[in-house]
Amino acid sequence: MRLLYLVLLLVPACVLGQSACNQLSMISRAGWGAVPPRARTPLSHPTQKVVIHHSDSYWTHVFNWGGYTSQGEYRDRVKEIQEEHMDKNWDDIGYNFLIDGYGNVYEGRGWDNKGSHTPCCNSIAIGINFLGYFEDDLPTSAAREAGKNLIACGVAMGKIRSGYDMNCHSDLGASSGNTDCPGAALCGYARRHFTGL
Repeated sequence: MRLLYLVLLLVPACVLGQSACNQLSMISRAGWGAVPPRARTPLSHPTQKVVIHHSDSYWTHVFNWGGYTSQGEYRDRVKEIQEEHMDKNWDDIGYNFLIDGYGNVYEGRGWDNKGSHTPCCNSIAIGINFLGYFEDDLPTSAAREAGKNLIACGVAMGKIRSGYDMNCHSDLGASSGNTDCPGAALCGYARRHFTGL
């Protein structure tokens, strides 16, 4: 009887996680035109943390007229971020995943490679970047749903620890000191909605 209870308890969690994975619109590295990484460092699983970021500073946001208008612009921004990071002599784009306003998830370093997004925690965290600037406004509902599904998928696959710590980049600091990333609006939302998936 206990075995039946355990099976009935676990099956819905597996189905929920699997359906979260199936709902993701993933764009591979080849799909966004990534250049090969200089090196890769394996990431141990399950990771203890999820760290949320945004891609744009206030000034990038202003000069971009307040946002992106096409998937092509998002793809170009992902390529630009990789170039910026590799120009800093990093091995690759720093984030494990990036999410655009259409809800597409771009593979950065992926599930299995250590990121370079949060100095204290790269070896114990998955870094997820929402493309845009989110101090006052939230990402689109499609982006928020993709973020939720990505984290639930990671938990279901054993890539993220069940009971993981949900952090904003600003909670943990940047290599240059303090940071406002991922913006107050997104950080507050992440703390309320991306915890316990």
